[in-house]
Amino acid sequence: MPHPIHSSVTTRRGTGGKAVVIAILTIGTTLLGSTMAQAVVKNGAVCSKVGVVQTVKQKTKSTTFICTVEGKKRVWRVRPASVPGGATGPGAANPGGTTTAPGSTSGTTAVTEVASSYAILADTPYTRVSASATPVGFLATSGFASTTGTSLYDHPSGLASNGRNLVLVDRGNNRILVWNTAPTTSTATPDFVLCQPNTTSVASGSGLSQCNWPSDAVATADGKLLVADSDNHRILVWNTFPTATGQSASFAINLGADAWPWGIWSNGTKVAATLTSKGVLKLWNTFPTTGNEPADVTITSSTTNCLGTPRGIVSNGTAILTGDHNGRCGNSSAAHVFTSWPTSSAAAPAYDIVPDDANYAWPHGTFDSSSGKLYLLSRKLVEYPGASASLPSGTPLATSTPFEGGDGGDVEIVGGYTYVTEYNGNRIAVFKGIPSATAKADFYLGSPGINPAKTTEAINTLKTNYFITNPQVATLGGAMAINSDFDRAIYVWKKIPATDGAKPDLVWTTQNQNASNPLLAFDFQPDSSAATIAADGKPLYAVAGEKTFVVWRGIPTSTTDVPVLNVKDSIGNVTFGGALRVAADNKYFYLLDGEKKTIYVWQGLPSDKNDSPDFTMSAEINRLRSDGTWLIGTSLYRAPNILAWSVSSLSQNAVPTGTVGYRMNLPQDALVSNGVLFVADTGFHRVLAWNNVSSALAGASPDAFLGATSSADEAPAHSATELRWAASLWVSGGHLWVGERKFGHRVLRYPLS
Repeated sequence: MPHPIHSSVTTRRGTGGKAVVIAILTIGTTLLGSTMAQAVVKNGAVCSKVGVVQTVKQKTKSTTFICTVEGKKRVWRVRPASVPGGATGPGAANPGGTTTAPGSTSGTTAVTEVASSYAILADTPYTRVSASATPVGFLATSGFASTTGTSLYDHPSGLASNGRNLVLVDRGNNRILVWNTAPTTSTATPDFVLCQPNTTSVASGSGLSQCNWPSDAVATADGKLLVADSDNHRILVWNTFPTATGQSASFAINLGADAWPWGIWSNGTKVAATLTSKGVLKLWNTFPTTGNEPADVTITSSTTNCLGTPRGIVSNGTAILTGDHNGRCGNSSAAHVFTSWPTSSAAAPAYDIVPDDANYAWPHGTFDSSSGKLYLLSRKLVEYPGASASLPSGTPLATSTPFEGGDGGDVEIVGGYTYVTEYNGNRIAVFKGIPSATAKADFYLGSPGINPAKTTEAINTLKTNYFITNPQVATLGGAMAINSDFDRAIYVWKKIPATDGAKPDLVWTTQNQNASNPLLAFDFQPDSSAATIAADGKPLYAVAGEKTFVVWRGIPTSTTDVPVLNVKDSIGNVTFGGALRVAADNKYFYLLDGEKKTIYVWQGLPSDKNDSPDFTMSAEINRLRSDGTWLIGTSLYRAPNILAWSVSSLSQNAVPTGTVGYRMNLPQDALVSNGVLFVADTGFHRVLAWNNVSSALAGASPDAFLGATSSADEAPAHSATELRWAASLWVSGGHLWVGERKFGHRVLRYPLS
């Protein structure tokens, strides 16, 4: 019978910092000794045939050596021990000359096991899409449009108070939580819920008793409540403060199509709102009474006022701050400070307050009505003496509290307590009084508190409930993997789950740069994946992102599974620009370098880091997929958005065989399966499907608009049948998996027919 052959490639840093490439080929033990060259066998000695294994008997023990490649030399190295259970596999040399057992993840926290149980999903023979298809299963969420109650948030954002109560915008759950008295213990639950009929529903809607991805709120001392209802492009207004679950707003200030308001502020007389998509700040000097009153001042984005996509608003009635994610005056992430209330469209900020780390969100928070001081959260919570005429110095507070802010952090001070929403931490940190410089939170809302396994962190219920940000699904060999660039993780189910909300069995981190095994030493955001039976007939699972790609021979369902390739920055004669994306089929392995707009193609899996691509193609795309018949490229910004190459005709500088010109908005994924073309039309919040890819290339309209109420429905929504930011796709075994991105995180399963 043929002898088993295993191979791996890795790199380490040699003397002088040069990269040393080590290729290891392990041949079954029945070859041992029979073909050995009679020469000196010791660590570092020259050998002749890569992969040959020799055992040298000594007085007290025997040492096994394997002939390996280091640079251009073939040398003997001590062969790593086998993994527990007697399995053998490729070893990996480490910096410093030690070895790691093949398949071992020792010395690393690369993978965590999870206690999970679920039913296994059965395959079906179906391959086509029905226009009426709706989801029948889900992962990474509590329900299609439901949650477990008021204690589990979903990316909480704005805070508000009238001086007695506390209002929380539970953005991802499309609701507003209200405590009649601001909570002073971790067990205090909200007294009622707005925008929903009960405490478990989270569906979006457009009625006056509903909202759609709300972002911010303000409660005034005279009893009004205003909510920035972002995806409905309006401000909801309650003239008197509501008192019961589901109570309708008095009216809405409609801001027009694509306004997307993120910020709202009022003192009961003046009103300010940001129109984020339009780059506009609107101000009313008199409180609107019908919702139809035009703003008194409209400030539109320019290089004078620096507004890019203005977000949250902070004001004391005189000064006004607008957070910004794409500022136009050099500070992309900033709070623009108008030191006096703007009175004309030509008003410009006096200065910007910027976070100490520009990678974090714009500063947002509140003025303390009793002291006049300003409190803003970005990466840190910072206290300022106020909005002075010139940029004030800030004092960091609560540095011992591990804030996870993000795109919706906020601060509110009520009744001797300071409340801080942590958008990405999915909780509210609460302090008695104004926190000191090194204070720790006194308690949390929406979180059990400090993680006992890691006391520098608070428990994040997004993580403990496996709500995956930017999920990308792949299945292979009966297993499932979902990678996330934001989480820097790969979630693995040993079998494809049929149970809704099933937890994964394993979680691999891709932030593992200190691993002793160099095949597991990586630190990148995996924004792409591929899973297939490769050209050599073996399973292949790959992830890629930034300037790194990693390949396993199958989805890593065991804690001892180690990649065969871990490549960063360059391969062969190619130096990566960035934004790597990966695809593979039974003939080729593809890497898209998004920065260089180049597709690198290998016939089969690259053998090692020195293996240059067999040919290249140019394409201005952001993602690619292949089913072995069609290579599909997706372009976010450039129409036509979908490019298609016939795999059988690929060669150097091959141009697309065809394109799909149907109108789309920021599509982020597309693939062909069994002749059906699927497109994640992300900006229009739907999945387009053509049951014949040739029809799509010929200009036909889609056969199905999944996640939308009709072909004309291009709005985001969160319901049992609608989608928000559909962005990733996978088809296997008669099922379509759709992952929502950024402002949605559900993974939904559709049946094929």
